[in-house]
This record gives sequence, C-alpha cells and structure tokens, in this order.
Amino acid sequence: MLKKTAQVLTLMTLFAFAACVTVNIYFPAAQVEKAAEDIVDDVYGTSTQDPAQTNGDSSSLPSFLAMLTPSNAHAQSVTTSDIEGLKKSNSAIRGLKQSISATHQKLIPYYNAGNIGIDNKGLLKVKNKDGLNLSDKAKIRRLIAQDNKTRKELYAEVATSMNIPGSEIQKVTNIFTDVWQKKAPAGWWIQDASGNWKQK
Repeated sequence: MLKKTAQVLTLMTLFAFAACVTVNIYFPAAQVEKAAEDIVDDVYGTSTQDPAQTNGDSSSLPSFLAMLTPSNAHAQSVTTSDIEGLKKSNSAIRGLKQSISATHQKLIPYYNAGNIGIDNKGLLKVKNKDGLNLSDKAKIRRLIAQDNKTRKELYAEVATSMNIPGSEIQKVTNIFTDVWQKKAPAGWWIQDASGNWKQK
C-alpha cells in the first residue's frame, strides 16, 4: 500500500512538473520590423528600394519577402506544401498592401487636415470632424472601416508568412503600429500607448 502511494505521488509530481514547463516560442521581431518598414515605406511612398532590383516591376514583393525563402524559414524542413503556402501568403500580402496604398491616397487630405490619426493599435481613427460636410464624414467612415479591416488582415497574413502563431499576432500589430507612427509625416496625429493624441 505504501509503495503504491509513493508511485502515485511520484506520478503526480511528474505531472505537476510537466505542467510548469514553459515553452519558449521564437518570435522573429527583426523580420517583422523589416516587413513593417518595407510595407509602410511603400504605402507612404517613401520606399528607397533600388529600381534595378525590381526589374521595372512595380508589383514586386517587398524586400523582406526575400528573407522568407526556404533556407531562412523557421521550420527545420521545408515541404512543397510549405513553399506553395508561402507563395500564396506573399501574394496575399502584396494584394493587401496595394489595397491599403489605394485607400491611403484618398485619406491623405484628411490626415493633413488633422481629421484622422493613427491610434495605438495600428489602426486609423477619426480625430475631429472640423470642416467636414455630411458627405465627407460618410466618406471618411467608409474609408477608415475599409482600411482598418485590411490592416488587420495584413498583420495576420504577415504572421502567417513567418509561421508566427495566432497567439502572437498582437506583437506583430505592435511593431506595425510603431512603424506606421514613426514614419508618419510631420503634422499628422498619432496616439500614444496611454491613449493621448499628439501631433508629430
């Protein structure tokens, strides 16, 4: 009886130890930041990519996607399905970036007038409605809703392309938020982590 109790206690101790083990998941912060910088530069029109590298193709992928080749992927072995998934993800990222770029061009006057700003979640928000008529207010609401939806999809797709689990998407969002705000032109409104708005 004593021996059986000791075995049960030993098993319980092993289970308790196993439950306390923390698994560290590698988060590729540098790669996410590079992706964010490439994408934001393209959207803001501040990209410094060498035209010779694009071979005249304006739809070329951001340079960060070159880091996602099988030799640099985080998986130990790369299968054909991994490569196909990566191509699909790269194509999705390109499409999302182009959508954000198109919406961005329509929003520039509202950024410059101080009507909208970049919040602390990497999304756009109406800052004030000064000087806007009913038509403008409806247009801004529609454009912001469209842009924010696309941004969330972009953050998720960047995470997917780098094999970042869904539980870590907030880290991707935080990095993009920092880059959107850091690279925003002077005079635009940004929101800090405490929720306070300031003009750059």
